[in-house]
Amino acid sequence: MANFKNKQSAEILNSVYRNAQMAYEASADVLKHCKNNTLRREISAQNARYKNVAGQARQELARRGEAAHDASPYVKTMAKMGIAMKTAANQSSANLARIMLQGTTMGIIDMQHTINRSHAADNHIRKSAERLLEREQSFCESLKRYL
Repeated sequence: MANFKNKQSAEILNSVYRNAQMAYEASADVLKHCKNNTLRREISAQNARYKNVAGQARQELARRGEAAHDASPYVKTMAKMGIAMKTAANQSSANLARIMLQGTTMGIIDMQHTINRSHAADNHIRKSAERLLEREQSFCESLKRYL
């Protein structure tokens, strides 16, 4: 059971790492187009949190003797291209908030799916991931006022 528990804990940590790393890179791309100072501050603060969360997940994986798994180069390229295409003609705050909402929602779904299928994971890893999901949902709520 301990091995299974460790495997499920690593799955959650890798989901957290992969999503935070993707969100960090995507939010940095969105920030390049953000002219609204209030929205810029919110996305910048979230970007810093993503970097911190990814680093913590990577460290915890390393402590457990596990490798951190990045999103595939294809997924990263598609995200980068999608942001570039969506911001080429429309750099409004509403559009940038919509892009961030869509990406954050995809991350929430991915992490929730991982948590739901990892019932045997370490309780503190599950609780930490659930707190992260709550923060992500709160970020979504704050973005809605820009729509």
